[in-house]
Amino acid sequence: MATRLERSLDYPIPAQALHTAYLTEQYWRERVAEVGGEGARVDEIAITGDSVRVRVVHVIGEDRLPPVVTAIRPGGLEIHREEDWGPFDGSRCAGSFSARIEGAPAQLSGTAVLDTVGDGARITASGTAQVGIPFVAGKVESLVVENLQELMESERDFTVEWVHAHA
Repeated sequence: MATRLERSLDYPIPAQALHTAYLTEQYWRERVAEVGGEGARVDEIAITGDSVRVRVVHVIGEDRLPPVVTAIRPGGLEIHREEDWGPFDGSRCAGSFSARIEGAPAQLSGTAVLDTVGDGARITASGTAQVGIPFVAGKVESLVVENLQELMESERDFTVEWVHAHA
């Protein structure tokens, strides 16, 4: 069984400006430092023409995890996350994302679209979280989706400020 993720976030900045930020290494390093949490790091940034692939590691300490997670896997979690964005065609671009937890049968993957909406932008993400642990999979999957949605909101807030500061 898998838990669905469906999320749209509006950005009060032009879609082109958002895509341009994605093609800037400094943006990714500052975003991870600001909203990635303690121990977060950028493993890879590959900018090729007008496309980008970013690999990031987030670390969540055991003290910040709910009991349902620490009961089945003691210690903190290291989450390996990948984000890809393709070329911007003047109004939109397609992307994909994935995340896996080191040493645990848990993963998240999906697609995203960056669209122009009026003078701003909207990112719509669609995917699934899947945890291969009997009896608690649904609860852990819901937790993963909830935390990802909160992270997406923090990343949006950071991005809007970053684009305004670097315009």
